[in-house]
Amino acid sequence: MFLQIFLIGILAGLSPGSDFFIVMKNSLGYGKKIGIASAIGVGTALIIHASYTILGLALILQKYIYVFKFIQISGACYLAFLGIQAIISTFSLKGENFESSETVSESKTFLQGFKNGFLCNILNPKTFLFFLSIFSQFITSNTPIWVECIYGLEIVLTIGGWFVFLSVMISTKFFCRIYKKCRKWLDRFFGGLLLYFASIIFKSVFK
Repeated sequence: MFLQIFLIGILAGLSPGSDFFIVMKNSLGYGKKIGIASAIGVGTALIIHASYTILGLALILQKYIYVFKFIQISGACYLAFLGIQAIISTFSLKGENFESSETVSESKTFLQGFKNGFLCNILNPKTFLFFLSIFSQFITSNTPIWVECIYGLEIVLTIGGWFVFLSVMISTKFFCRIYKKCRKWLDRFFGGLLLYFASIIFKSVFK
């Protein structure tokens, strides 16, 4: 279970989305420090999403099993949406002129970078649906609360850690060159994996 959650968290972080692009934008435009601040902001917002999702699912599992099934289906649809979006986006890619931000003078404070990442994630309703899609597959009425908390912490550390890594790596010229060359196929590969996970969820709901 823990490995599956880790893989889904990585795939979610790698898929094109508002969090990905705010961290990328701030890393490229304002330097590594501001990019890391944005990544920490995203991670902080994820803690809030994980907390209320776990508490809400516990109530739904006890009283509303059909609502829970609907949540599972909605979550699978969202993962499929992410996968399709990632693949489709590769057909409209143009040659972005990414440049290293190592020589860019910072015009944002660490707090401003944090705020960018935090607000981008906390105000995104898709993040709520993402957590529902994950936890609804692995949490049952018999799951201990400490296990649920570990699941939530794993997702936060996985996605937050990935964005910190992204902000460091994307600030270098070497990464910019590699990413420009491989982005189309990387996005298609990860999009295909997200579709695979969505199909597994659909099978578990309707079998």
